[in-house]
Amino acid sequence: MAGMELKGVTDLDEGGRGCEYFQIMGPQHFLIGSLRPFRKSPPPPAPTSAVPPRNHWGLLLFGVFSGGVSWYVYSIYRAISTSTEVAPQDSDFSHRFNSTASGYDQDVGSTEWLTGITKMRRQLVQKSHGHVLEAAVGTGRNSEFYDLKRIKSLTLLDQSKEMLEVAQATWQKTHPRDKQCRLLPWSALDPVPPPPARTGDQREGGYDTIIATMSLCSVPGPSIFLRNLAGHLAHPDPAWPQASKTSPERNAHQPPRILLLEHGRSYYSWLNKILDRTASAHASKHGCWWNRDIGKIAEDSGLEILDIRRRHFGTTWSLELGLPEEARGERRQQWLEGNRQKTVAMRAEVERQRQEALERTREQDEARQEEDALERWRREQRERLKEKDKKTK
Repeated sequence: MAGMELKGVTDLDEGGRGCEYFQIMGPQHFLIGSLRPFRKSPPPPAPTSAVPPRNHWGLLLFGVFSGGVSWYVYSIYRAISTSTEVAPQDSDFSHRFNSTASGYDQDVGSTEWLTGITKMRRQLVQKSHGHVLEAAVGTGRNSEFYDLKRIKSLTLLDQSKEMLEVAQATWQKTHPRDKQCRLLPWSALDPVPPPPARTGDQREGGYDTIIATMSLCSVPGPSIFLRNLAGHLAHPDPAWPQASKTSPERNAHQPPRILLLEHGRSYYSWLNKILDRTASAHASKHGCWWNRDIGKIAEDSGLEILDIRRRHFGTTWSLELGLPEEARGERRQQWLEGNRQKTVAMRAEVERQRQEALERTREQDEARQEEDALERWRREQRERLKEKDKKTK
């Protein structure tokens, strides 16, 4: 139509929603008619950020920490509720690790991460330098933390061949290019093989750093274990007191040390009572006496305690041990001979206690068998009386 105009008009309805009208205007702009209105769909909501606000990170960290503590408490509760078997104190259950080697990392990995033990392992191992020995290496849970640039040689020992096989696979996975690490099926209670031939220094043969983590709880005679390792530490370098802390050669002059990460008795008597109550059953199942006094073991070893730190209510111990003053200089050989004699005497005492424990166990087994036989006889007599009563009726 001549003079007609089609015009779009946007308006709001009573609900505040947008509506469009197509109006037909005449020549004088009078409204002639309109088409059927249609409503617009509401606009999509604004996208939300995928990154949580900063205060959510605090809640996340708190949740992880709470989970670790909860798991720790649950482990103690589970041990209490399943403590049925009683074994002689300090019995040797280290053979348990032969059967648990394949699944050991899966069992303890998440717990150690949640409770911060994995971080403590890293901090301890990164202090190692020079010729390094790790005793009772287990499945090689420390392997990924070694800085090979600071290490001249590395020797890993464990008396369990099954554990050592897992440790070897772990080492190859974490350090695929390294070909110098030695893994030996060896008990650290016996004389330890020396490190590879030293080159470039004048220090006596021996290890600059000896590491043991979660081992004192499982070895028979833990003080003997430490005394034996002490006899394989290198001679302290006389240049150490004059060495500058900023010198790039500082690590080459550091005194030899034994680095330990262990678990044992707590600060608190109530927790120690729980550990004592459950220690026998826990050791029988897992091969670990978790109620040992790590501080006293370190003192009985004759070594000097250079540093000691504790976490988790005092049950996790991190220690640095060094040679005492009498083990340095001209008196070293005399100290080594005295240490060897004490080690032999302590080993004999541990063996005597072990034999006594075995004898007690044998007597308990015999008494239990006699009680079982007597109970079977009583049961048989009761059954016979019942049969006799039935026949008489």
